[in-house]
Amino acid sequence: MMKKTVKLLVISDSHGRADRVRELASRHKDTEAILFLGDGIRDLEIIDPVASRAVCAVRGNCDMFSLFSVEKNEFPEERSIVFGDSHILMMHGHTKGVKGGLENALSYAYSRGADILLFGHTHMPFEKYFPEGSVVDGITLERPMYAFNPGSLGESSFGYIEIRGKDILFSHGRL
Repeated sequence: MMKKTVKLLVISDSHGRADRVRELASRHKDTEAILFLGDGIRDLEIIDPVASRAVCAVRGNCDMFSLFSVEKNEFPEERSIVFGDSHILMMHGHTKGVKGGLENALSYAYSRGADILLFGHTHMPFEKYFPEGSVVDGITLERPMYAFNPGSLGESSFGYIEIRGKDILFSHGRL
């Protein structure tokens, strides 16, 4: 039996560029969900609330004082989600020091059972596969993991993920 392909649009760090969020959401209507990794929570307000896809978001360091995200508690600092056969941990990354390296964030995601760590904050597109047996922050991985950063939508960068069973394809794009 053929597994369904799950398509995900991944964005982060839009920093007030709601126009770019709108454009991406419009261009990628075939995605099952939009995953937002923080710093621009208010920019999500333009996405059609009755659209047939989910919007999953976490807040970033620049969203900390946004009443939109904090008082409603709609957008936590991290979120675990499952699409297809993949367990994804979403975070902005500022609380795990991703600008200084991935080890802390990756070992944390691993301890939470994630196969994929999605993070933002650095504004730099990033993708890396960590095979089983890799040592991360003193921990030997007993399962493979991926780390992915879509880059900053404020700087025109975004990410795209396709999941079919255990097969995962990551890509970066620019507006």
